[in-house]
Amino acid sequence: MAWEEKLERSQLPRLFHLDDYERCLGLGGLYCTGTFRLYHEKDSAAYKFIKEYSSDRRHFDRTLLHRGYCLSARCPTHEPNTTLRFEQCVEQHALVPGLRAAMVSYSCSTKVEEVDTSQRIFLYVIALFVALNVVGTLYDLVMGEKKNKFVIAWSVRANWRRLVSTYEDGDPRLSALAPIQGVRVVLLVLVMMTHSAEIQHKLYQYNPHYLEKILNHPVTMLIRNGSALVQGFVVISNFLFAYSLLLISRNRQLGLTHLPMCLLHRFLRLAPVHLLVVGFAATWWRRAGDGPQWPSIVGAESDVCRRKFFSHVFFVHNLVNADEHCLLQTWFIAVDMQLYIVASVLTLWLMEKKKRAVPLLAALFFGSCLMNMGLAYVNEWKSLLYIMLPENVRTTFRDVPSFTRFYVAPWSSLPACFLGLLLAHLHFHMQENGYKLAKSTILYLSSHAIVPMHVACIMAGNYVRVHTGRLATALYAGLERPAFAVLSAIYVITLVNHVDNVYRRLLSLRLLQALGRLSLAVLMLHWCVNMMLVASRRTLSEVSVGNIASDLISTIWWTYVLALPLTLLVESPIQKTLSAFLS
Repeated sequence: MAWEEKLERSQLPRLFHLDDYERCLGLGGLYCTGTFRLYHEKDSAAYKFIKEYSSDRRHFDRTLLHRGYCLSARCPTHEPNTTLRFEQCVEQHALVPGLRAAMVSYSCSTKVEEVDTSQRIFLYVIALFVALNVVGTLYDLVMGEKKNKFVIAWSVRANWRRLVSTYEDGDPRLSALAPIQGVRVVLLVLVMMTHSAEIQHKLYQYNPHYLEKILNHPVTMLIRNGSALVQGFVVISNFLFAYSLLLISRNRQLGLTHLPMCLLHRFLRLAPVHLLVVGFAATWWRRAGDGPQWPSIVGAESDVCRRKFFSHVFFVHNLVNADEHCLLQTWFIAVDMQLYIVASVLTLWLMEKKKRAVPLLAALFFGSCLMNMGLAYVNEWKSLLYIMLPENVRTTFRDVPSFTRFYVAPWSSLPACFLGLLLAHLHFHMQENGYKLAKSTILYLSSHAIVPMHVACIMAGNYVRVHTGRLATALYAGLERPAFAVLSAIYVITLVNHVDNVYRRLLSLRLLQALGRLSLAVLMLHWCVNMMLVASRRTLSEVSVGNIASDLISTIWWTYVLALPLTLLVESPIQKTLSAFLS
C-alpha cells in the first residue's frame, strides 16, 4: 500500500491546514499561523508511524504540523499566553490521542505598523532616482545636439534607445557576442522555472504527497540536477570580463594599478540594482500583500533581509549567517563579485608580468576541480542532486552544510571562473593569429550536439543518485559543475566565432538582445514577484504541473514588466554616468 494511502487510512493529522482568513478578520478575530513539533508522553502507535514515514527523506517531515487557525473562533479562551493557547488549540483539533504539540514558530495577524525610518529612506531613494530621470529626460528633449554627457545619462529616451539597439554596425568582435544575451535569457527562464517549483514547497499545500512523488519522477531530474546550469553565467561573466580587458590591452598597458578601477566598475554594475531590490525586500515587501501565509513566508524573509542588509552591501551574504536567505538567488550575485576579485587580480597580474596565461589558467582549472573534490570528501559535502529533498527545499536547506558551505560558496564555482578566463585568452589569441573557426567541422558538430549533451548530463542524475558512497558523492560534487562549465564554454566559443546553427540564429533575435540587457534586474526581481503571487493565497494550494507552469508564466511576465523601469531608471543611468566619468 502506498504511503499516502496509509496516511489517509490511519486518520493521522494532515500536514497543512488553514481556517477561513477573511471571515476571521472580518469578525475582528485573531488569526495565527504556526509550525508545531509533535511528541508523545507515552507509547503511541500513531507517533511511531509518523516517525517511520518521516524517516524516508523523500517525504516531508510529518513530525512537524503547519496550522493556520482563527484562534478567537476555534478556541475561545481567556488564556493570555498566545503560544500556550495555540498549542492547546492544535492538540484539541488536530491530534489523535497520545500526541502532543510544541510550538516551533508562529505569527499572528496584527495591526498595520507605522512607517519606520528604513522605509522612509527607501522612498527617498526612489524619489531621487525618479527626479534624476525626469531632469535627464527633459534635458534630452529640450537641448540641441551638444548635450552634457552626465545629464544625458539619466534620459529615459536615450537609455531606451540603447536598450533596443543591436550594434550591428559596431566593432565586429563585440557584435559577435550578441547571441550571449539570448543565452542569458534562456538560463534565466530555467532559473525561474526551478525557483517556481521550489517556492511551491513553502506554501500550505492541499496535496503535499504530490511533491513527494513528483521529485522522484525521472523527468524532474531536469530540476533536481539542472542547477549546475548556472555555471554558464560564471563562464560567460568571466569570459566577457577577460576578453574586454584583452581588447583594451591592444592599445594600452594594463596592470595591477588598474585593479581599483576594475573593482569600482563591477561594484557599480551590481550594487545599485542589487541593493535597491534587497532594500525593498527589507522594508516594503512585507506591506505589499497579506493573507494567512504572508507573515510566515514573505514576512519572515523580509526580516532576514533587514538583518542581513549590510552583508549584502559588502557582497558577503552567502558567507555570513549562510543558513538565512534573503532572496535566495542573490547568492549568485555574491559569488560573482567574489570571483570577479579573483579574476581581476589574476588577469591584470598576467598582463603586467607578461606571463603565459593559457597553461597557468588550465592548471588552475584542474587544480580547483581537485580541491573541490577533496573538500567534498573531507566535509562529506554533496551536490544538489542528493540534497534536493522535500523538507530541505521547504526550509531552504537550513542546517544542510552541503548547500551553505559548498553550493552557494565561491570555491565551488572557481573552476568555471578559471575556465571563463582561459576561454577568453584562447579566443583572443586565435583572433590575433588569424584562426578562422566559423567553418570548423568539429565546432559545427559540437554546436548542434551541445544542447542534447546538456540534457543527457542532467538526466544522468537518475543513474548517479543510486551511488551514495562518500567517494562517489565527492567525485560527483567535484566534477558536476566543471562538466557543465566545459559544455557552456564549448557553446560560447561556437557562438562568438559565428559557427552557424539554428541555436545561434534564434539566440540572435533582436527581442532576445533587448531582454538579455534586463538580465540583472530580472535575476533580482523574480523571487519577490513569484513569492508575492503565491503567498497571498487564502486557501491551501493544490500542487500540479499545470499550476506550477501557470505561476511560472505569470512570474516571467511580471518580472520582465518590472525589470524594464528598473533597468531604464537605475541600472542604465548609473552605467552611463560611470562611462562618462571614465572617459
